[in-house]
Amino acid sequence: MAEATIVSNIRERIALAVPTTILVLAVVGVPVMVLGSEGLPRHRRLQGQLDAQREENRRLGRDVQQLEAALEAFNRDPRARERAVREELGWVRPDEIVVEVPNREARGGAR
Repeated sequence: MAEATIVSNIRERIALAVPTTILVLAVVGVPVMVLGSEGLPRHRRLQGQLDAQREENRRLGRDVQQLEAALEAFNRDPRARERAVREELGWVRPDEIVVEVPNREARGGAR
């Protein structure tokens, strides 16, 4: 009977010690994990990076839409193609005369 009492006491202590240990670890461990360098500060830093990346994606999406519109105009409008060739490559028609006007710096500075 003494053995049964000892075993019963050990079981009761273990039954009480296990949840108590888990509770103590949680009370100490959770704040350390949340406030540590891999916790809340990292989450905030990553959230900021995510917000910045989303804004960059929106900007790039607008750029893509503008480029798609320019491509569509280029494909359907011969004048748009001619304008692009003239602006980008400096081409002129055979019957046109090109007159170059020097800017102020080339003429000796501003007056």
